[in-house]
Amino acid sequence: MLGLVGVLAAAGCTAAAPPAGRSSSASAVDTAAAVRRLPAAPQMTPVDPLKCSTTTVRGPWSGPVKVEGRWRPDPDALPDETVTVMRGPDADSCAGDLPPQPYCSQAIPWTGLSVDALLHASGAQRWVSSAVPGPDGRRSGAPRDPYRVPRTMTYTVMTPRPGGRLTIGPALAAGAAACANTTESSAGSTTVLRGTSVDRWAPATGGPPSTATFLAVIRPDGAAWALLGGPVWQARDIESATVALKAALARSGSESGVPRAPSLPVH
Repeated sequence: MLGLVGVLAAAGCTAAAPPAGRSSSASAVDTAAAVRRLPAAPQMTPVDPLKCSTTTVRGPWSGPVKVEGRWRPDPDALPDETVTVMRGPDADSCAGDLPPQPYCSQAIPWTGLSVDALLHASGAQRWVSSAVPGPDGRRSGAPRDPYRVPRTMTYTVMTPRPGGRLTIGPALAAGAAACANTTESSAGSTTVLRGTSVDRWAPATGGPPSTATFLAVIRPDGAAWALLGGPVWQARDIESATVALKAALARSGSESGVPRAPSLPVH
């Protein structure tokens, strides 16, 4: 439509002068007749500006993952902003499709979709991403190493609209199995995935790509995943991160108006 408007506007601005020997009034009559012979422009359906829209909010506040009391935060981990993306009220008509297979060269959840497209395709109402400091594994009072890579938990939480269901679960599980070599454990309606993935946020060192422990929690009312970057996390800290991720998903679902799923232990 914009192209058509541009063409018509250009034509109006570059009309040729009347040929020699013909008056401008005659030219005007001919032009009016030509315009009357043109087919009528089709009636265009108005486009709702809210359709397929999303709203992105960035802020320094803490996201749904809380680590207080779970471990001593790594002081070298830099604070990160929290990014929240919510889809517009008319987005149900823009469902889209999740890919039939994962793309391991792409970022988690390996769909190759932008955040906006992922929201629409998965039926999500909200996508929240941030990072929190991981556990400080150094001895108390140890001197600071400026070259040390801190431990960081980079995470994403997705929740559906109230009363809806999230369809990203099977795609996330398939991607994790193919791209992160995960193991899976389930309890009730909750599935926990653990594996290893490339840490895209690790600083470039010129060596082989850094890897990080991958965690995911999948439930009918949402999904959350995280990369545990930096030095290798101990088993107890990985378990604490899993609990923190499950709590974040429950908290985010409650804030979105989605009922919480029963909290069950995962073995």
